[in-house]
Amino acid sequence: MKRKLLLAMACCMVLGLAGCSSEDSTESEAQSGVQVEEIPATETTETAESTEKAETAQDTDKTENAEKPNLITEEQACEAVKKYCIEEYPDLAEMVESEDNMAYWDASTTDAGEICVLYRSYTGALIRYYVNPETGDTYVTEQVPGIIDEEQKTDETLNIKDYIE
Repeated sequence: MKRKLLLAMACCMVLGLAGCSSEDSTESEAQSGVQVEEIPATETTETAESTEKAETAQDTDKTENAEKPNLITEEQACEAVKKYCIEEYPDLAEMVESEDNMAYWDASTTDAGEICVLYRSYTGALIRYYVNPETGDTYVTEQVPGIIDEEQKTDETLNIKDYIE
């Protein structure tokens, strides 16, 4: 008896599911308020082609940058600024080598394509050297937290290529 009851329930469930799925999709979309828009195959092909073109352009840019030996890298700029700072302030060399060293240099590239080398002085001042990677022209800004809260451009300029080994 239990088997017949279970078999009847299973059949009802299968028929119920079949009945729900046979409902026309446009009717169910209209009832739920969801609209589905089909994308023509030509648009997806165009999107794939434009993606391929963009990837090819990026590869070309990377190749061009690699082929330009005159471009200054972040590492070169950082080492050159470090060399410049030590030449300008000879006592800095001893401070950098000591265990209590609070100074450091860090390089990154800005959205404008310039290389920004941050020098954090042992005094806490943040001095940024903005390097043009093509020409080596560099200008300097200074910020002292608690005293000068925003970067201020100084009169100091140099060409970083003079300090690249």
